[in-house]
Amino acid sequence: MPSSRDDDLSRLALEALSDHVTMDQLMRRVRDVSHRYCAARLASYAGGSQLADDAAQEICIAVFEALPTFRHSGVPFEAFVYAIASRKVADVQRTAIRSPLVLVAETPELADLAASPEQRAVRVAEVAEMTRILELLPPRLREVLILRVAMGLTAERVGDTLDMSAGAVRIAQHRGLRRLRSLLDERSRTLAVAAR
Repeated sequence: MPSSRDDDLSRLALEALSDHVTMDQLMRRVRDVSHRYCAARLASYAGGSQLADDAAQEICIAVFEALPTFRHSGVPFEAFVYAIASRKVADVQRTAIRSPLVLVAETPELADLAASPEQRAVRVAEVAEMTRILELLPPRLREVLILRVAMGLTAERVGDTLDMSAGAVRIAQHRGLRRLRSLLDERSRTLAVAAR
């Protein structure tokens, strides 16, 4: 059963075409949901943060353009956004894989005060490793984990988005997390043996 938040977002989507204030509210929420999804899916790519920003913007444009086709039929509006987002992220991933590495003549003088280069390198390495491990999961388990953990959607909303029951989502989440634990344990044992 859809939650009141699902109904609220679907209501916003239906009202947005005739009201600029509602459209602004809707697009802010679409941007938030899209950016979390893109950040989770693109973090391990070179320039992942910028790719996520760009992809989220593309998703917002695509949702805005497709909004007149949205009809509330019991499926949450997030499913509509997810369908667009998954295609846009796949496009970005294909492009990123095919694009050659671009070298710059000089390093910019601006420093990022939020984290040291070492901290950023460790974070990037950790995210890349976790993404690599996530890619070892079957696609359905990976999507469930991304939508539940990275995007923070409820089991019901993930179920509506992926055409699964909430119970099946919870089972898939449990299996996915158990498999991740197993893969991380394997990795730890391999590193321990290599360190000897």
